[in-house]
Amino acid sequence: MSGADELTEARRRFPRGDRVRGRVSAVPWGPGRTGLFVDLGAEPDGFVDVLHLPEDANQWPPVGREGVFEVLHHRPGQVRLFPLDAGMRAKRYRVSNWSGEEWAAATARYPVGSLVTGVVTGVFPSDRSYGVRFDDVTSSVEYDGAPPVVGHVGSYTVTRHLEWTRQLLVRPSS
Repeated sequence: MSGADELTEARRRFPRGDRVRGRVSAVPWGPGRTGLFVDLGAEPDGFVDVLHLPEDANQWPPVGREGVFEVLHHRPGQVRLFPLDAGMRAKRYRVSNWSGEEWAAATARYPVGSLVTGVVTGVFPSDRSYGVRFDDVTSSVEYDGAPPVVGHVGSYTVTRHLEWTRQLLVRPSS
């Protein structure tokens, strides 16, 4: 299977924003360095970046510990995860910088199903994604086929509110 096919299959199996259960399978360079791998029960493996883990490496979850994670995004051969279990998560780092009040305002302003007009801010061919900015919000969109052009303005539909990581997911409108 080609890298593109593997990425498509990983996205199908583990959609962005889904909660998945997994078991810590390896801490490849030791606690406190780069992160840890998570066996999700199907290929590809998950990976939790060091930024999402406790600052004190002695508090990192050991190999074999099970937990619940939110799928952040995909890379070839890897599903990037955010730990939802408080004991596995850093207290100093959040995926989003929105306060509770700001998040509540954003979800009220952009309910699921709403249409927004956004501009493509960056394209990342390595994981077939691109950034979209609308008003004061930035979202990441996964693509197949030809990538969009930076600066392109288009219509997008809000598809999901990710409560744990305080992200709005959007997709191009048809």
